[in-house]
This record gives sequence, structure tokens and C-alpha cells, in this order.
Amino acid sequence: MRQRTRSTVLLAGLAALLMLCGCATNNTPAMMAQAGKYPNPGGRKLVTTEGKVADEAMDTAENYERLGDMNLQRGDLTTAFVNYSHAVQMEPARLSASYKMGRLFLLKGMTTEARGEFEKILKKDPKNALVHTAMGRTYLFDNDSVKAMECFTKALEINDRLWEAHDLLGITYDRQRNFSQAIDHYRAAISINPDSGALYNNLGVSLYMSGEYSKAKDAFTTALEKGEERGRVYNNLALTFAKMGKYRAAQETLKRTGSEATAQNNMGYLYLRDGKNKEAAVAFERAIELSPAFYREAHDNLQTARGAMQK
Repeated sequence: MRQRTRSTVLLAGLAALLMLCGCATNNTPAMMAQAGKYPNPGGRKLVTTEGKVADEAMDTAENYERLGDMNLQRGDLTTAFVNYSHAVQMEPARLSASYKMGRLFLLKGMTTEARGEFEKILKKDPKNALVHTAMGRTYLFDNDSVKAMECFTKALEINDRLWEAHDLLGITYDRQRNFSQAIDHYRAAISINPDSGALYNNLGVSLYMSGEYSKAKDAFTTALEKGEERGRVYNNLALTFAKMGKYRAAQETLKRTGSEATAQNNMGYLYLRDGKNKEAAVAFERAIELSPAFYREAHDNLQTARGAMQK
């Protein structure tokens, strides 16, 4: 998951947590079976996604890997892992199934096990750029930016058209607050994969952190046009409008992420962050008027704003 940058001002009960939201690199699935010996999970036949039994006998590593792919597509990650493991047991040199096992380990956050699978592959295929990228993901997950960067750089030395490695290298540079290098890699990734809204969102975050707010606005706008997760991009865009002094645009953008009361409370936060204490108090008061349920959160924020006005 990429690094998220929090604002320096923290207010009690901020309804919609305002922070720059980047792209996640890992998700956590349900319980996964550990590596080992498994019984045949589906008899001796292939089972389709509709539950129908295929005619082909389940007697090859290729068929087990294919079944794993079908289960993975269905979202049954545990059974997919069992299938891939069985394929590797039947054919230890089946690197594709080993790679998929490693990716599933990584999704679970089991980075040591994932690296074990990837290391096996790299011993046999040291110029596999995808595996170097996956290895880098394990180190990024463990917050080891130095080793992650080595892996992503190696992947790009092998294949400089691997957009995912550019994206992940950008995330790694972001964590080191080297935003200019991050921007270069996001732009390289976009040149290869121009339809990815997530890449534009990541680019926007780095531009924002560099103080290039107009360019950040354009990147977030493009991310929305590309269909990237709208809630977090609208959040990022609102933060950018506020930095540009366009508070009305920020408020209209925040309305797209929740209720009017939530937008007013969050606008109060933005005003307070920028030292506009009077405007902040007005926004918090409006949030209270709009939603009695908001009273505790907005009231606490209002007291903070009034205290700042008296200093």
C-alpha cells in the first residue's frame, strides 16, 4: 500500500479523515493454508467457475495451476493457494505456479514466505523482471526502502517498460520524501500505462507534496476521468484546492464525498489548518446546524477554532 501523508493539524472527531490518499500495494485476504501436502481439492476433475465438472482428468501440474487460476478469479484465495501448491509438488520446476504462491503469501502479509518462493525462482531465472518487482514489494511491505529500491531498479534494468516497477519505485521515493524522483517514475509509468487512474492519483500526491498545486489538481482531475476510486481522489483534490486558496471549489469537491455537514466540518478543518480561524468557526457552526448528530465532533472543532481566534 503506498504511504499516506497526514496533515500536521489533528482535530478531534474529524468526520472524513482528511489526508492525501495514495495507492495501496497490498490487500489482506481471508485465512490461507500453509505450504505442505494437500489432498486433491476437487477430485480428479477440473471444476469450472459455474460448478460444472470438466472432462479433463486432474492429473497434471498444468491442470492444477489452471484450477488455481479459476479459483483465484472467483476470489477463493485459499483454494487457489492449495491448487498452486499441489502443482509445484507435482512439478517443482513449475515457476509460474511458484510465483503465484509467492504473490498470495504477499497478499497475506507473509513476506518471509513470499521471499522464499521468489528466491527459488530467481535462482533458476535471474532475469525475471516480474519476480524482482514482486521481491521489491515484500521489502516495501516491511518498510525496507533500500532493498525495495534495489529490487525495482534491477527489474527496470531488465525491462524498462515494466510500468508497475516504475510505480512502486515512485512510492519508494515518496517514502524517502524524494518527490522529484517519484514524479519522474510516475510519469514514466503513465507513459507506458496511460489509462491507469491510480498512477495519476499517485503523481498528484507527489506534485502536491512538492508544492506544485496546479499540476496536482490536473493530475487528480485526470485520475477521476480515468475512473480511479472517487472518494479518495475527491479528498485529495479538495486539499489541493484549499492550498490554492480556492475554498469554494474545495467545499464543492468535499460535498461529493459525503453529507453537507461532513463537508462543512472538513472545510472548518481546512480553514483552521490555514490560519483562517473565523472562517473555520463559521464552518463548524454550520456543521452543527445541519446535523445534530454532528454536535460532539463539530463542537470540539469549534472550540479549537474559537481558542485560536483568542490568541
